[in-house]
Amino acid sequence: MVSSKRSYVQQAFDEGFVCVFPTEVAARSYLVDYALHSNKRAILSERAISFDTFRSMFLKHEEHLVPANSLIRSLFVHQMLAGGLALPSLVNPRYPEANGRFISYISSILPSLREAIEAEALPLLADEMQRDLLLLYQLYQQFLAEHSLFEPRYAQPCLSGDWDLSKRYCILFTDTIGGAQDLFTSLGCPAWLTLRPTPAVKLATLEVFGNHVMEIKTTLRRIRSLLSEGVSAHSIVIGCAASDILLPVLEEEAALYDVPLVIREGKLALQYPSGRFLQRLQEVYDNQFSLESLKSLLLDPGIPYKDRELHHRFLRRAVDKSIVHGSLKTHDQFTQMLADNDLRSWYRGLKQSIIDIVTANDIEMLRRKLNHFQDTYFTPEQWKGTEGEDVYSFCLDAIDHIKSAMQRCSLVVYPNLFSYLLSYLQTKLYVPQQRKGGIAVYAWPQAATVIADHLFILALDGESAATIERPLAFLPSQIEESYRKEIDTTRANLLAASLGDGRVTLSCHAKRYEGEMLPPSLFMEEDALLNHESSPNLSEDPYLQELELYSQNQRAVARSLDSQIRFFLQASRTSLLPRRDDYTRHPIPKTLVSRLLEEREGKALLELSPTKIDLFNRCPYAWLVHYLYKVTKEDFDVQRVDHLMIGNLLHLVYQRFFSSVGNFDPALLDQYRNQLASLFDSTLTELYGSEGPTPSIRSWIIAEYREKVLAILEQEAKLFSHTQSILFEHELSFERDAMLLHGRIDRIICLNPPDGRHYAVIDYKKGEAPMTRLKEPLESYQLPLYRVLVQQVLKADASHAAYYSIKEERYRSLWTYEDSEEALLGEELLDGCLSSISDALEGGAFMATPSKQHCSGCDYRPLCRRRFATR
Repeated sequence: MVSSKRSYVQQAFDEGFVCVFPTEVAARSYLVDYALHSNKRAILSERAISFDTFRSMFLKHEEHLVPANSLIRSLFVHQMLAGGLALPSLVNPRYPEANGRFISYISSILPSLREAIEAEALPLLADEMQRDLLLLYQLYQQFLAEHSLFEPRYAQPCLSGDWDLSKRYCILFTDTIGGAQDLFTSLGCPAWLTLRPTPAVKLATLEVFGNHVMEIKTTLRRIRSLLSEGVSAHSIVIGCAASDILLPVLEEEAALYDVPLVIREGKLALQYPSGRFLQRLQEVYDNQFSLESLKSLLLDPGIPYKDRELHHRFLRRAVDKSIVHGSLKTHDQFTQMLADNDLRSWYRGLKQSIIDIVTANDIEMLRRKLNHFQDTYFTPEQWKGTEGEDVYSFCLDAIDHIKSAMQRCSLVVYPNLFSYLLSYLQTKLYVPQQRKGGIAVYAWPQAATVIADHLFILALDGESAATIERPLAFLPSQIEESYRKEIDTTRANLLAASLGDGRVTLSCHAKRYEGEMLPPSLFMEEDALLNHESSPNLSEDPYLQELELYSQNQRAVARSLDSQIRFFLQASRTSLLPRRDDYTRHPIPKTLVSRLLEEREGKALLELSPTKIDLFNRCPYAWLVHYLYKVTKEDFDVQRVDHLMIGNLLHLVYQRFFSSVGNFDPALLDQYRNQLASLFDSTLTELYGSEGPTPSIRSWIIAEYREKVLAILEQEAKLFSHTQSILFEHELSFERDAMLLHGRIDRIICLNPPDGRHYAVIDYKKGEAPMTRLKEPLESYQLPLYRVLVQQVLKADASHAAYYSIKEERYRSLWTYEDSEEALLGEELLDGCLSSISDALEGGAFMATPSKQHCSGCDYRPLCRRRFATR
């Protein structure tokens, strides 16, 4: 009795059959296995072929005919629809502009039309759809005849007169091949052809994990153990259902666990950098040269641009000018608002080049425009020496395929040819030709019949594991299966996977980002499910062992991966190596201290504003990075709502209002409301024009802030009745030791006008106030510094200090009389902070003060590197 795939296949080879396998992958793997493990140690390569190759031997046609392909079919449909063909059941006649979207669907129906008609399925459809399908079939037949073409799916298998009857063939795993029985029957059940289904075998246990990450990590830990035991990589095979979703995660996790993978399926050409470049050209055109689409194109590191600095300069200028989008027309925001002739000229050339590529309607024009773009914007080597170069050649070869198909269809031009090229590349996989050593990864169900000593197949949930051939997929699901001719090979493939020569591990997961999954019912019926609440080999994870060794048990045993050892040794020679010039831990030299000072009237002074003081209080090293190294955060995003501009608007409204009021009289509140509302409207028009920044944002600003700005009047009546606002946006400064303290105060109020010296200092906040009361530790030194500035420069008392929060519609007073406990505490804390800054300046001590609070959200963590982990 056959007990393994190896004995099952070797028996057929030893009996002298030419073996037919479900796929070319399986055929090659069994040839190699037979040479390695059979007694003969050798076999002719012609003894194993794939089923597709075998079936093609019987599809005879006249020599002058050329087989139709997907390109030819889509071009035929395009010609028919462009010529006015009405197919109301397939294409909505009220929206002819959407015809292009239906071309791929209609062309996919063409190979199945003869089979549908011969299966008598058409009478089951609506009359209108019957008419459309019959008409389409007749026109397609006429098209094939006129252009010397034939449809491979229409050709019936038949034996040629010179067929070698002495050669015997055997189709293995025949129950996993949907068309094997039909081929056998159509050939007349010849004696030289044998069908052998998958041997009876007990279904392997299906392990069910909570989520896809748990499943993948558990599998990789198992494979890591096998490799450490000396098992060779070529003895292990991974199969993956739902590969389009799981392969990226599998590759990423495998890199962490030092598991070398070779993805045999490949990726879509448009997922490689050079293919992605073509897609981004189309996106820029479709989005009418929006800033976001241009950033995706111009900042892509995988594209070999010759002048990236120019791209950065162009994008920085666009962000500075708040340019959001361009236009397909001659003039757009970029040409009108860049205010740089060189950048404007460069943009016009780029724009025209992209438009020429996307709108080309013949092959030669498309080639010329692509070559022009390469010559103008790429480095001479292009993608030379990288995987992307081959993909780009692959994409350009696709242009030749389209050209050949157009010539066969007697077409010279095609509208939106570049878009057609992208839609064709969306269906083409690119598999790198240079193979590196590693564990082969195959898509399901390709892996089901492949031989391996250790076979792991992932993601076998009910939906992903289903393998159903649907030759008449366009027929509605309510039509009986016998008419739709669906062939379900799911059970056969699962049994083939269970027939192992070594260890077979089948698994699935109950949940991933896309939703929840159920295991195939077959495993439930066979009681072959093993549910895992947690990973069964979690204790073997080298990263968890590393963390346990660090945090809990100094004597724990941890097995390090080669990559962990390599990374740690590299870090110990670089980032972990103590350095004297690490200014997060050591003082800066005196020569650098001098660069922090500004020359003022012959004196070297350290300028300090409230912002500088607050940043130093948060972390001296962050202060050093910003003000010595001049490191600033670049923002390449243009905000739809410019909150800084809105803040300026609100400040200006209040400044104009209180400067015109004089003494504030609560009896005039109604008059004040009308005056303040009018000022809001006129200032909004002054800053944004009559319609800016956009109609929707303008409406939002009015709805959000027009009533809010009026709320200050009620608050003003409570706190500052019969007072006079005397200074607005006023800059004050004075020297203290080697420091120049300065600040710009939004508004200063005289509490006892006209000549009194008791003042209130006010700072407007569009959002919430930074603090509601003065306490230690101090969150902001802004108002205590304003108090000192008023005392030293204006020779007055800052008897009241408050934030006004427009969002909260209220004042937040930190103190309300001059010698209050809060005012004195603020002065004391400010003196202490200034002394700390003076001491730091004297000794160059601007070391980092890492903590969860200080480091949270800090822009300078990549420079500081005081709170990070090494793996």
